[in-house]
Amino acid sequence: MMKKTGIKAFDIKVFFGGIIITCCLVAYSAFTSVEMLKRDARHVADVYSARSEMLLNSLFHKTDVVEAIVLANNGELSQSVFENVAKSLFDGDGIRAVQYLPGGIVEYCYPLQGNEAVIGSSVFNDPKRRKDALLALETRETALSGPYNLTQGGFGLIGRNPVFLTRENTDEKFLGFSVIILDLPAALKPIMLEELQKYGYYYRLYCKSEDSDNIIIIDQSKESSAVEPISCSINVPNHVWALDLMPIKGWIDWTKICEELLVGLLISFLLAVIFKQKRDQAKVLYQFAYTDGLTGLFNRRWLNEKIEKRLSVFTKKPFIIFYFDLNKFKQVNDSYGHFLGNELLREFGCRLRSVFGDDAALVRMGGDEFVAVVELHGGCRARVEYYKQLLTKSLAEPFVVDDVVINISASVGWAQFPNDGEDYDNLMKVADERMYINKRSR
Repeated sequence: MMKKTGIKAFDIKVFFGGIIITCCLVAYSAFTSVEMLKRDARHVADVYSARSEMLLNSLFHKTDVVEAIVLANNGELSQSVFENVAKSLFDGDGIRAVQYLPGGIVEYCYPLQGNEAVIGSSVFNDPKRRKDALLALETRETALSGPYNLTQGGFGLIGRNPVFLTRENTDEKFLGFSVIILDLPAALKPIMLEELQKYGYYYRLYCKSEDSDNIIIIDQSKESSAVEPISCSINVPNHVWALDLMPIKGWIDWTKICEELLVGLLISFLLAVIFKQKRDQAKVLYQFAYTDGLTGLFNRRWLNEKIEKRLSVFTKKPFIIFYFDLNKFKQVNDSYGHFLGNELLREFGCRLRSVFGDDAALVRMGGDEFVAVVELHGGCRARVEYYKQLLTKSLAEPFVVDDVVINISASVGWAQFPNDGEDYDNLMKVADERMYINKRSR
């Protein structure tokens, strides 16, 4: 009889197997999810890095306008012309000032208010700015200084474009620097870095200090995360900046992992329960198909298939079939009723188990006929006599069924494979004939 489905009514191996598979699938899902998130983050970082480079380049190119005016006037520049040109360049956020430095000395500055402290200073005399100024002269390209704290206050970035006048004899004359000063992070507002948080990322824009490995923060979100960031480089003149992106929720979605584990756990449990039920059903069907319902021994169908299977293998091992028939069993039924007769059959099955133990497969053929199949070890005749003696000794003790004492014996026949036959029908025929010979001799 099958057990009722309960908390223990499941297959533990299937359950733990399901858990192992679930863990592997969840781990793979988490890995692919992290890789996908990092790939998306790299794409976003690349987009914002490109925006940053384009914005900064467009701001630095404003110095080209001042350079063009200076060169158009053969190196001469009036204050009014400078102011008009500089005023036209103030068309974006974060532009602190536009300057022109003849010979490297600050003489022109727009707006002048708030920047009075820098007028007359030489860029070559300032240790912080001299290096980048000389680099601009050497490369003939715009060079950046900063970001750092500006002389006129605030935190910013300076771009210096060297202006050279080419003469007829192809000699070049250094005229000065066309300069733009940017407030940070205000100048980066068009990039809209703050939108990154809407996309699920904390951000940090930074660079290394020129004279040390210290990190200079240019702009960052108000909050941060301890997870490993995705970093992207931003190439600016004579400097490299970096943009770090960190997912607000982290790379691993633990809520999703827990949900997947719970679902996997539930599915594993349900499969284990179903597998247990199917296996129990298979056992019940097997018992119905191959077991005698009265004694619990195998039935005729099982014996037929078992013998045929043994005879079909390539290496055939010898065995003996014992055939038993209870003597005068009909008289027991007539005298005491079928109920007591059935109990006697059960007891006889138990006696057979005690005689043969694990050495034989026991079968009830039907009625009061039983069969035992024994592997053959040693001489056949000695084996037959050995079990016949054990059975005779066992049956010498009377059966006590519902306080009724019954003395009963059994007739025994036998057949050996392969000496007495090489198929089921011949073996059973020989054993049956010998059983009847034994019965008639009593």
